[in-house]
This record gives sequence, C-alpha cells and structure tokens, in this order.
Amino acid sequence: MKDSLSVRWNRRQVIGLLGVGAGIGFFSGAARASSLLAAPFQGSSGASTVTFPTGAVIRTILKDIPPGSINGRILFHEHLNGEYNRESRQLKLPPPSQADTAPVIEDVRDAMKGGVVLIVDGGHPDMGTNYDALRKISQASGLHVVCSGGYYIQNTYPQEVTDLSEDRLADSLVTEAANGRYGAYGEIGDNPNEIDFTPDEKKVYRAVGKAHLKNNLPIFTHNNYGPENIPRDIALKQLDVYESVGVKPSAVAIGHTDSLPGSNADMIKALAKRGAWVGIDRIRGEEKGDENRVKLVMQFLEAGYVNQLLLSSDTRRDFRKVERFATQLKAAGVKDADLQTIQVDNPRRFLAFVPKRA
Repeated sequence: MKDSLSVRWNRRQVIGLLGVGAGIGFFSGAARASSLLAAPFQGSSGASTVTFPTGAVIRTILKDIPPGSINGRILFHEHLNGEYNRESRQLKLPPPSQADTAPVIEDVRDAMKGGVVLIVDGGHPDMGTNYDALRKISQASGLHVVCSGGYYIQNTYPQEVTDLSEDRLADSLVTEAANGRYGAYGEIGDNPNEIDFTPDEKKVYRAVGKAHLKNNLPIFTHNNYGPENIPRDIALKQLDVYESVGVKPSAVAIGHTDSLPGSNADMIKALAKRGAWVGIDRIRGEEKGDENRVKLVMQFLEAGYVNQLLLSSDTRRDFRKVERFATQLKAAGVKDADLQTIQVDNPRRFLAFVPKRA
C-alpha cells in the first residue's frame, strides 16, 4: 500500500503545477493568434439556440468559459500531447512527454483556420501527458484546450489501481481534477483483444463514475472494438457499469463506436436510446477510409439521433480530418443545420457541467 500511495504522489506531481500561473500569457497568446482565426463554422441558419443549465461552464486548462460563448467546431477526443504507444504502454506512469510543441501548434493553427475553436485532449498521466505542454499549446495558438484525466487501460495502470479501493480512487480523481483543471474524465477504456473488462478496469469505471457524482465532470470512453471476438454489445456493458454507480447516461460519451466492423448502426442506436452520447471518433478524413462511417452516421441520423452524435479523429496530428468528413456527410445529404448541431452544439452540450464544491 505504501508503494501505491507513492505512485499516486508521483501522479499528482505530474499535474500539481497546473494551477500555477494557469492564466499567465493566455490573453497575449490569444491576441497573437487572433489573426489566424476564421469565422466560426455556422450552418445555413447561423448558430443554433442552445440552452445550458444555470451556472454551467466548460472547463479549459486555462479558465472556465460559458458554453454559450463558443461558436465553432469542437473536437471532443484528440491527442495534442503524450508518449503512449504500443511499445511503451507497459510502462507505469512514464515521465511527462518532452515532445516539441511547435509542430502541434502549427497543426492547431491550421485547424483553427477551418473553424476549430476547442479541442479536448484525451490523455492522462499514465499515458505520459504533459499538461504544461497543453497549456503552452493553448497560450500560443489561442485555441481552447480541455484536458482530461483518469486511467486508460489495464496495460497502463499504476499499481495503485489494484491496491486501492474504488472509493479511494474516486476521491483521488476528484482531487486531481480540481488541481489539474480537468474538464472531463477520459479516455477511459479496456484492453484490446479481450472479450470482457478486467476486474481493475471495472473498478476504474466505477471509480470514475463515483468521481463524476462528486464534481459533475463529463466522461468519455475508449471502446475496444476491432477483433472479431469482441462482443458487439461491449459498449452497452461500459454504460451498464457507469449506471451501476448512479451515473446518468447523458453524462457519458461512448467512444470508438465506429471501430466495430461494418456499418450496422444497431449498437449506437441502442446507446442513444438509453440517453448516452455516441462518439464516432476514429475518423480518417479520407473518402475510402470513412466509407462505412458515413453509412453508420446516416443510419443514426435517419433514426432521429442527431442531438447525440459527437465527432473526432483520436489523432495527434492533422486536426482537419473531421472537417473533411463533414464534407462527405454533406455530400451524402446531411443539412448544414444538422452539421452545426453535430460539430458545434452537441460537443458544447456534452462538455458543459455545473461545478460542485468538493
């Protein structure tokens, strides 16, 4: 137990400096970047009228902002920073990434020309995310950056996940979120090539759910689709675990639902029927690569679930993939007003929460 608490301290050190000077340089950085901003993306009828609960905010790494003040494309699951890869994922709590932020800032500025105004980074300490780098990216570009936290999958867990109770994990995640200015918990996932969650993964889901009940932060997941032996209803099982501790489906976005082979929309319609957000978040930005995704989205929209769809690409570079995908959707018959709902209104509704005092 002593070792696990020591690991937790190291984890807190990763984010402990986030509160120091969080706002320093933001306004000057945003001013330098203002000339790069294109007009916000709008549908044919302009911005939609969307209401938010009284006191709701979107928590960026620099400041809380009113959700109604955002009118531009939002990418709910990308990776601006981090050292996670298939070779290193066995490492526990790698040191924060020292990767050069300059290329990312360049890519972000390019995406902003296409109307992107906010990106959610899906990394956390066990993936080597450098939160100071995220702050620098936001300051230098003027982009709103929402950082997230939690634990990724069994292969990246520190020993504390096994050693601590889910209640202690939940309390620790609440503390981390406050210190690190998390705007969400995510991406929370399960190991590849497994037909069910490990006991630790189920514990993490429940701990994240309990942390959400204490601070209202939204949750987005990594859904393990791909291999043929993965059951089609694994996403529904993720939602089952969160609901088992009292989380409302409307607070959860199930990610990677587009990685299930084929274009059968049965599972995503089942998720939406229960009230969850559906993440189509492995978009490739290529006509051939996204052929099944377009079919999947069209079935989903035809079923009447336009208000529960989220788009992203889960990438570290080329943040204009979703923009190109939207062009494909428009060619398939999706109206501008619906694209506004999907790219602007839905993600700000998902990210908006009313903070609770710990």
